[in-house]
Amino acid sequence: MREYTYIIAGGGAAAATAAEAIRKRDPSGSLAIFTREWAPPYQRPPLSKEFLQNKAPIADALMFPATWYLDQNVDLHVGVEVLQIDPHHRLLKTGSGDLTYQHLLLATGATPRMLEIPGAGLDGVYTLRTYLDAQRLRGVRASAQRVVLIGSGFIGMEVAASLRSGGGEVTVVTIDEALYAPFGADVSGYAHSLFEQHGVPTLFKTSVASIDGGERVTGVTLADGSRIEANAVVIGIGVRPETGLAEHAGLRIDDGIVVDDRLRTSAAEIYAAGDVARFPSLSGALTRVEHFDNAYASGAQAGANMAGADERYRYVPFFWSDVFELSFEFVGAPAPQATIVAGALEGGSFVVEYSDGDQLRGALLAQRPAAERDAYRDRLMQAAVTSLGAS
Repeated sequence: MREYTYIIAGGGAAAATAAEAIRKRDPSGSLAIFTREWAPPYQRPPLSKEFLQNKAPIADALMFPATWYLDQNVDLHVGVEVLQIDPHHRLLKTGSGDLTYQHLLLATGATPRMLEIPGAGLDGVYTLRTYLDAQRLRGVRASAQRVVLIGSGFIGMEVAASLRSGGGEVTVVTIDEALYAPFGADVSGYAHSLFEQHGVPTLFKTSVASIDGGERVTGVTLADGSRIEANAVVIGIGVRPETGLAEHAGLRIDDGIVVDDRLRTSAAEIYAAGDVARFPSLSGALTRVEHFDNAYASGAQAGANMAGADERYRYVPFFWSDVFELSFEFVGAPAPQATIVAGALEGGSFVVEYSDGDQLRGALLAQRPAAERDAYRDRLMQAAVTSLGAS
């Protein structure tokens, strides 16, 4: 039975940055990555944008070239799933045999939520999580089909914009009352107008009763009985953390794998990072962040800690989104007071600050310099550290 010093279960950004961080501190400890996907660890943000729009190959999304794993003496097992964990004996069962570990990282990510309605399993119903999902959606985009997109989250709206840019007719159906509602009425109204201008109508406060068709999708029936003709349906109603392995291993689970401020789980020498991890925020409250930047940063911190760093994970949330000509970044968290402090919405370049009383909580920046974003992130981190010191 092969014993590894470090094993990483997962194939996304957190897995790759963890391996990199381990190698920086421990160049010789045996290290393996197991991913059920048939590709080295890659970035997911391009899947709904550049890759879906056929502007870039999947190779451009790889975290590291395939040769990096050879150069760094990392055993990369693609298409091999971790099936079971025995924390007491530090044993893993995988699709290619049993292994033991000294340190284990769970970077298992998340899986798309599905609708429990008639027709959800029809040919022509899609979700987006993997590069194979995006490859299938490329075919939808290339044929300029009529598409119904269910859901109005960030990824869903990126998919809607990407499909529309290929010439397809796209209709968004959502139970939400507005687009990007947490960012306030002004930003929401601006985003709605942008999608309308590009020919993407949105049906708000609307649910889907069924997805219709025989062998393939022909449309959707809404809760009020009305129908929309469609050749394809994309379900974009969010994801759920992939906690199955951790649950069966007896780890603490609460909307994700619960970890401490070192990203350690409730079992000795098992860590978790990325979308699946629920970690203490800067305020101390447990949080889970489903964005690439957190996967990148938490994977790096978990890897370093597995190799002996013993450092606290301090993180200010950050993500970005691109739809049509709008490219925006967000740092921190939304708050009740939204104030435009620079630029103007109609100009497409602006900054919106989010405050709770006199306390800055977050900032939305559209078409602004990176230095401006970084300054906000530094302010939020400093405020949090000061608050922790005071308490």
